[in-house]
This record gives sequence, C-alpha cells and structure tokens, in this order.
Amino acid sequence: MKAYFLRSLIVIGMACSCNPSNQTTIHSDFYEGTPDQAGLIPDRLQRIDDRIQRSIDDGEVAGTVALIAKDGIIGYHKAFGKADIANQKPMEKSSLFRIASMSKLVTVVGALILFEQGQFNMNTNVKDILPEFSDPLIMKDWDDNKKEFITEKVKGPIKMKHLFSHTSGIVYPIFTSKGREGYQAAEVQDGFPTMDITLEEDIKRLATLPLAHEPGEKWTYGMNMDVLGRIIEVADGRPFSRFMEEEIFQPLGLNDTGFEVEERDWDRVVEVYTTVDNELQIFDQEVTDRNAPHNSLQWWKKDSEKIALGGAGIVTTAYDYARFLQMLLNNGELDGVRILGRKTVELLRRPLFEDFGDESTAMGLSVWVLEEEENAYTQASIGSFGWGGYFYTSYWVDPQEKLVAVIMNQVSPTASSLNNDVTTLTYSALK
Repeated sequence: MKAYFLRSLIVIGMACSCNPSNQTTIHSDFYEGTPDQAGLIPDRLQRIDDRIQRSIDDGEVAGTVALIAKDGIIGYHKAFGKADIANQKPMEKSSLFRIASMSKLVTVVGALILFEQGQFNMNTNVKDILPEFSDPLIMKDWDDNKKEFITEKVKGPIKMKHLFSHTSGIVYPIFTSKGREGYQAAEVQDGFPTMDITLEEDIKRLATLPLAHEPGEKWTYGMNMDVLGRIIEVADGRPFSRFMEEEIFQPLGLNDTGFEVEERDWDRVVEVYTTVDNELQIFDQEVTDRNAPHNSLQWWKKDSEKIALGGAGIVTTAYDYARFLQMLLNNGELDGVRILGRKTVELLRRPLFEDFGDESTAMGLSVWVLEEEENAYTQASIGSFGWGGYFYTSYWVDPQEKLVAVIMNQVSPTASSLNNDVTTLTYSALK
C-alpha cells in the first residue's frame, strides 16, 4: 500500500475502495448495485445476515465482512461485529484483513505475468533461476537421538509447475510434525516475517531443508508461493513487493492492498483472535511464538521491499480482493486493464493434480477446482475455484454463475462452519 506517484494517475475515475458505494456503473466492470440488479433475492440475503450474527453472538468470530458480486455487480457487501473487541471498534467494510494464504493466488498471478513474457515455462527447472535448489534432498526419517534428518537425493529436479501446484515437496516448517525440530532449527520465516532478513536469505534457508517427497509425486502444502516471490525478484529485477504493486495492485486500482500498511491506516487493520476454551482471546506474540515460531503478526508495519512473503503476506479489504477476483472472472481484464491473457486464466483454474482434497476437487494453480458433479455435494458449478486463509478468510469464484464471493474473519483456530454456511446461503439467494 505504498503511495507510489503513479497510483493517482492510474486510478483516476475509480472510486476509493474504502467507499465502494461511490462506484458508478459508467465504464466499470465492477460496481455497487442492488441485490435485484445483481440477480440476488433480497429476503434470502437476510439469512446470511442472521448466520453471521449468530456466529458473532456465539463467540466464534469477533466480526465479519462479506461481499457477493454477480455479473460484476456487487449485490451484497456488509460488515458485522467488532474489528477490535477491547476497544469496541466496529467492523467496517473498509477494514483491513491479514488474508494469509489467500495471498497465494495473487502471487500466482504475478508469476504468470512473467510466464506470459517467456521468462520461464512450466517445465523450467527451479534451480536454473534459484541455484540454491540445485541439490535438494528428501526426508526419509528423523533421528531423534542425533537430532538430524535421514535423507536421500531426489531423482528429478523441482520444476516450475511443481511450485504452482504445491507438488514440489517443499514444506511449511510451521505445519510439520515429523522432523519439526530440524525444520524449525533453520529459522525460516514461513508466513509473517519479522523483517530481520531479506527474502533472498529466507528462501536460501528454506532450500537447505529436505523435501517431503519426490517433486511431482504428491501434494504437500508448502512455501511454494514464497519461492515464486523470490523467482519474481530474480527474473524481473524489482523487489517482489514493488513488482506486485506496479504490475497488479496499481493497475487494478487495489488502493487498499499490499504487503505493508501506511501508518495512517494502521487503525483500520482488524485485530486477530484465537480460540481458547471456546472463548476469543487476542492472537498476540506469545500465541504467535507457540503456533508460528520465527514470525510476527506486525510485519505489515515495516518495509516490504526487504522481505515480502507471497504465500501469506498480503493485507487487503474484502472489496479489493473481490475486485481482483473479478479480473480473473473476466478472463484477465478489468476496466480496460489486462493483467493476464484469457488462456492463461484458463490454465490457472484448470484441474491439474487430482490427488488432492476430496473426489470432486483437483488442484489448479494454487486453487481448488471443482471438476466433477458425481461426488460434489455442493451447489457450486463445475469449474468453480477458490481457497482460504489461516485467519478464517475465504473466497470462491463460480464462472458459470459469473459469481464472486469473499468472506473475511480474523480468528485461528476455529471450529466454526460460518464460511461454508455462507456459501450455501449465497447459492440459495441466486435468482
């Protein structure tokens, strides 16, 4: 969210995302309308209000922002509850959220910009861009007595397609079990950086750690998009965060999106909570140290050009993120600005790796994709895609219905079914 000079030139004629109701239908692919205009049934949207409020009343979440758009028309955009319970600060539609793994799709789009430029192809060896991945090892076991990994050499290299689909074998150290002590010893900042090292150093630390399996063999959720961020830096020459600002955030008018937040907007950032004995408590540094060592939830206050993590580091609003999704729904273009080509967007949402999730979904480029109806007990259409974030944020896009939906909370962990329920209620409200 750095205030680059060009921003004012690029977003002339666009309304500020903190007040999307000022958007007009003139020359815009994404604007505020009525539920009827968006093809939504007004009285059925009340069910979403009631479900969100019940989740707040039950202490599952402190507050929520939800947005639903169909055919580029925002038919539902509301804020509920509190952004900060202790200070009784109400949640606003303009509130800023740590979206964690919802950052991955944005980073994928950034990397695909370079893919379209011919900087690499999907079979390019990662080591050709980042030599630190030249000789990866696979963890076979962990010797608890010697406190060391038992490893073997890989049979084949990590390719770019493995990063995009989470099939590289690269792990998330914070989510490991076997060998966790060894993975943590490398002090990789794997989600929310403390800002004391560069992205280059962080990825070099990651490269010293063994893979979970042979590249391409299976699906393992890992720091693949963080590696993509470093690849963008090396291939393009700009710091990763600046590349994303200049190539995606500015052109799309995502005025409230970035890897850092200007000080004047710090009070708009929503407090994060955790659940302890069925009660909400602050997700403070003590909780961070326990759940996500070597990370800090205040990364967005510092200079993102030193380190920005593409897998989890973006802060944004529900409106900005929905606007980004609308670009993808429009096959790579929004308000006359083209970010990706149509066929590249089709690649992104193609079911590419089937050994993932349940029988009805496959992995696209860092998104789940609904690929068959036979085992799909959902109202979503075939070809729908989406993902979520660590702090209980989620989104999905349904190309057949021309539907975009975003729901933002800030709590982890939670046993709530709120986000899934909102999905059901959204489809129930379609005309």
